[in-house]
Amino acid sequence: MLSNLRRQCIDTLKTMRMPTNRTESYRFTDVAPIMAETFEAPGGAGADDAAGQHPLEEASASQLVIVDGIPSLQLSNLSSIPKNVFVGGIQHAPNQVISEQLGSQSAAHGSALPFAALNGALATDVACVVIPPGVHVDRPLHVLYLSTASSAADTAMSNPRLLVTMGDHSALEIVEEYAPGHAGSRTKYFTNTVTEVHLDEGAELRHGYVEVQSGDSYHLKATLVRQSARSSYTCNEATVGAAISRHDLSIQQVGEATTTVLRAFTVCGEGQLHDLHSKLHLDHPEGQANQLHKCIASAASGRGVFDGNVRVGQAAQKTDAQQLSRNLLLVPRATVNVKPNLQIIADDVKCSHGCAVSDLEEDQMFYFRARGIDPDAARQVLVYSFGAEVTQHLKHKQLIERMQRVVASTLSKAPLLPVERR
Repeated sequence: MLSNLRRQCIDTLKTMRMPTNRTESYRFTDVAPIMAETFEAPGGAGADDAAGQHPLEEASASQLVIVDGIPSLQLSNLSSIPKNVFVGGIQHAPNQVISEQLGSQSAAHGSALPFAALNGALATDVACVVIPPGVHVDRPLHVLYLSTASSAADTAMSNPRLLVTMGDHSALEIVEEYAPGHAGSRTKYFTNTVTEVHLDEGAELRHGYVEVQSGDSYHLKATLVRQSARSSYTCNEATVGAAISRHDLSIQQVGEATTTVLRAFTVCGEGQLHDLHSKLHLDHPEGQANQLHKCIASAASGRGVFDGNVRVGQAAQKTDAQQLSRNLLLVPRATVNVKPNLQIIADDVKCSHGCAVSDLEEDQMFYFRARGIDPDAARQVLVYSFGAEVTQHLKHKQLIERMQRVVASTLSKAPLLPVERR
């Protein structure tokens, strides 16, 4: 099965060119620094210690650790996973389910997702999660990805891949956390990852995604979701690490009355570029979709990119689709490139979208000053509350604390300039 995926992706790569700034979907995302690197296999050192630094109390017995793209049974603990649920590498995964679905969504995108094709060509294993019909998994599944550096001067590259398939009326919460597999916050490596999700009728997936990679690393991710009738997909993501980070999120509705909720929070510090490209295609009636994107650019050399495309097709009558992007620029010359895009072909729908780019509001600062609160402290509180609208939905305290430590470190380097009265 893995050999078929590799062969298919290699054939795709033969017919495409890797993106540049002249490629429309990469116009604001310069991947030239990645393309200029010389890559080699990761060394794997330090992962044992790193795994213990990312606990999730609620998932202490439902944690899958993936080191440099390969599931590690030694570091994982899956003792609370129900017996009829499969979690593990592709070698022991149910053949029929995996052969039908592995790579099917990335193949459908073809040259539109070049790094997903590269992932399939180079993947050495695939982590698989198979939930049978009617099964509700009580505990969250914590998938911890650890990326290690190379043993030489070249940049290490890994290609993790996750396949999630859920039967009719099943339910699961999955938390994907990406972190360095070694000590040191400025180690360079490249994580090129793909997650494919197949939701059958009435299935419900709550998906958390937290990226806290090292400051000099590169992180490219594609999440591809297929929603059948009456299924529910919720994605809460926080992207705060890596020098270059991009998330291609694509959701295809293949049945009526689906529910899709997308929440994203990102912080762009010194020299960081964070990009979210999302596509949601609604082609069946009575679907509900809500997308919230929030970005803080805290350095003049930081850049946030958001390109959100929601397409409501002719058959998607009685659809309710909402999209909002809010962005904070904390310093002069900080940059966000925001493009919310709502395409409506159906005529009996309830849809809206909006975008705001600003600094903190004067009336908010006045509220704190009137109560004797220091302006610097007030600004910090307002910045954290701005992101909390998204991060609170991650729910798990330890996960939120790890993410907040990285955010605090990034924001501590931003000058707290006075807020101008408008």
